[in-house]
Amino acid sequence: MPSPAGLGNSSHAPIAVRLTGGESRAYPIMAQAGLLSQLGHACRQLGALGTKVLILTDTNLQNRYLSQVQDSLQQAGFEVTSLVLDAGERSKSLDQAQGVYQTLIQQGFTRKDTLLGLGGGVIGDLSGFCASTYHRGMALIHVPTTLVAQVDSAIGGKTAVNLGQIKNMVGTFYQPKAVFTDTDTLNSLPPREFVAGMAEVIKYGLIETSCDGQTGFFEWLEAHASDLQAGLPAMIHRCAAIKAAVVMADELETRGLRFFLNLGHTFGHAYETLSEYGILHGEAVAIGMRLAVRLSVALGLVDATLLQRLDALYQQVGLSAIVQNAPRFPATEVLAVMKHDKKNQDGGIKLILPHQTIGQVIVRDDIPDAAILSILSNETSP
Repeated sequence: MPSPAGLGNSSHAPIAVRLTGGESRAYPIMAQAGLLSQLGHACRQLGALGTKVLILTDTNLQNRYLSQVQDSLQQAGFEVTSLVLDAGERSKSLDQAQGVYQTLIQQGFTRKDTLLGLGGGVIGDLSGFCASTYHRGMALIHVPTTLVAQVDSAIGGKTAVNLGQIKNMVGTFYQPKAVFTDTDTLNSLPPREFVAGMAEVIKYGLIETSCDGQTGFFEWLEAHASDLQAGLPAMIHRCAAIKAAVVMADELETRGLRFFLNLGHTFGHAYETLSEYGILHGEAVAIGMRLAVRLSVALGLVDATLLQRLDALYQQVGLSAIVQNAPRFPATEVLAVMKHDKKNQDGGIKLILPHQTIGQVIVRDDIPDAAILSILSNETSP
């Protein structure tokens, strides 16, 4: 069986994300157990973070990790302020961003100080958006605590808030100074959150070859799905390495490569929106990826065995029930929401679809509405 580079190791050096514009735009991605207790020291080693740190987190994490992070930062000599938001997608809004700005102003933060996002995708997106716009840019540290954030959303510099019912409509590209992942935080993650995060992990198996030329991650997941805990550090590291490679090659999503990271997301975002965020992001991605694969099979872009293998992997990691119990919406409503996706251009829906072999994908914006509706109708009719 093919084995992607590094997956056989249990210990991994930090991944260096080097972007155009000089060494000042390079930053590390570090993933290891017990990192929260060393966070202050790790931040001090980065330098250029100012004297003050605002920790942005949510009610789910307030009693779990906030004190530990505060203590570590204070022991390293930082002045620490914290702001706790309600957990959930509704906190990713311009109203909440205004509240963050007000706290920064009241506490005397300058552009030389630091905003640290401690949490999952919502906290990461909001903290990135606020850091990128406060004084036109202040230092940003990501400390992701969910599997989705650790393997995907905390890496790469995309920030966003939702505008009404439209997900991620307002945002920026803004890179952090570092991404510090403590894999121990996954031990307290609710099972539903962990299973949902596996959708993003599987996504990397389906896009790997197109992203960095390697193969075998999907097969590795098939072989290790029954005991993911044993391979967790290697799995997270491999996903982060793929994401980092894409970001370094196409930071601002101008060359097309970064679009590959959106496999399943155009379908999935529509489900998130129509459910009023009653389903998790990873759950929506799982639904969306399966629809993308079904569409590829229908268009003759990929063999039907890929859908069979995806279903089998979903069954192993616990995603099958999510797909089977997905909320049902009229196909026309799903399609209408998909047409608002920010990746679209010239009236066509931009889709990332599996192509030829596992690990390869292509971008298509010429799929007729009728073909998309046909796939949706089989799964979304009320």
